[in-house]
Parts: sequence; structure tokens; C-alpha cells
Amino acid sequence: MSDAAKEAIRTEEYREDMEALLESYGLGPESLEFTDGFPDEPLRASKCQKIARKVSFKRTIGAAEKEAALAELRLFPGEVDALKDDWLFIKHTLLKHVYSIQHRWQPDHECAKWAFYHLKRV
Repeated sequence: MSDAAKEAIRTEEYREDMEALLESYGLGPESLEFTDGFPDEPLRASKCQKIARKVSFKRTIGAAEKEAALAELRLFPGEVDALKDDWLFIKHTLLKHVYSIQHRWQPDHECAKWAFYHLKRV
């Protein structure tokens, strides 16, 4: 793994792009939150509260958190390589949560599949 891949992602640096993406799907900037972490789930990079229509991202996503998130996408081996790019990783994660909010009964793999499709379109 290169040194660049080991660097942490500072999610708040992408706030404007994230808010614009949310707005394009009918969610406002109030739907986006940043947190220092998820105490009960130390490897979690983000979380979605479907009914509250909130998406929380860790302020700093380290390599371990990113790898854990990518491991959850093992059903999409051909697509995951694109997510090595930090912005595409954040964008896919955000899109996955958007779909999860809009279609809250869908299983995680359907949300991820939709996000991969829309990652290429937005």
C-alpha cells in the first residue's frame, strides 16, 4: 500500500461537494453531520439514520476504517478499485446513505449497487 493510501481522509474538506450532492437528491445540508467517531463501532467510517434523514461521517477516516468499509462491498469486486480515490470513496458512501434514506427498506447491498451506478452518473 502506498503512503498516500495510508493517509487519513479528512472528510470535512469535502463538505461543500457533499452538501451539493445531498441537495441534488432532495436532502439539505442539515442532513450532513461530522463526528469524532462511533464509540461502539471503532472501525465505522459513516452512519445513516434513515428516519431522521441524517448522515454522519467521521471527521478523520483512517486506513483501517476505509478498509473495513471496502470489505463490506465484497459483492462488487470489480467496482471497489475506483473507491481507492478518497473523493470517490466518500461520494459512494454518501450516495449509498442517500438511497438508504429514500428507500429505507432496501438491503445494504441494493443501496451499494445503486450508489455504484450513480457514482458514474453524477
